[in-house]
Amino acid sequence: MNVKYSEIFFSFQGEAELAGKPSVWLRFFGCNLECNGFGQTNPADENTWELPYKDVDPDSISNVEELPVFDKGCDSSYSWSFKFKHLCPSETVEQVCDKFEAHLPGGKFVRDGYKTDTMLCFTGGEPMLRQKHMVAIVEELTSRNNRPKTITIETNGTKPLLPLFKEFIENNDDIRWHFAISPKLLHTAGEKDAWKPETILQYSDIVASSTSILKFVCNGTDESWNEIENNMQELTEVFGETDLPEVWVMPVGATKEQQEVISDIAVDAMDRGYFVATRNHAYVFGNQIGT
Repeated sequence: MNVKYSEIFFSFQGEAELAGKPSVWLRFFGCNLECNGFGQTNPADENTWELPYKDVDPDSISNVEELPVFDKGCDSSYSWSFKFKHLCPSETVEQVCDKFEAHLPGGKFVRDGYKTDTMLCFTGGEPMLRQKHMVAIVEELTSRNNRPKTITIETNGTKPLLPLFKEFIENNDDIRWHFAISPKLLHTAGEKDAWKPETILQYSDIVASSTSILKFVCNGTDESWNEIENNMQELTEVFGETDLPEVWVMPVGATKEQQEVISDIAVDAMDRGYFVATRNHAYVFGNQIGT
């Protein structure tokens, strides 16, 4: 089995509940959404969008790390746009795991004598399009005696669990499977019909060792906030009052400069009873891919 991906890198988790945790990242290539509305003046009107990724000449670069961090549209468009597909390798599961170990301090997710383990993060693109690949990767790491204690799946929450993946999680409940679910909404991301509360419930109800959070991106407009609040009301009806996952609000903005002007959205989020997720890696590493 080959894995098509855009990046493998070592960094810390920059967002939400597990912020600060050392992590090896696999960014799969391919997504069912595009999220071109991020950072736009009117995310719901595609006729007004500016999409800087479309202006890049893909033949002028040899690696995705040479790309800028786009301030409008999806900041990881290189992980799904076919114009960048030639930059993204397709490698065997064994080769991918070799690269994990090359990035890991000491070559191990869990090192003897260390209190902090390194997390494995599957992101994208959309990793839930690659459930068979995630199973194969964890099986390979297990065969190497290099099994992560924590695995985060960063997902848009639209793709149901396949029976084989659900069974795999149930049979490997010594791992903390953490679903960081970031629904992509019309008035923030420009996406229609990408709100799937039943799928979110499915992710949140697997085994006792699995955890999940909701991470809504907000641009601070009334339309963006109203959409979040309406969806939360619907989700409460699906989950019930007591079983909702933690809800985080992350101000829109992929660049360091955009993240430096988010105080109003952060205060509004707290006033509304939500946790605040900032993009801490942007403050530390600035505007560079692979961090």
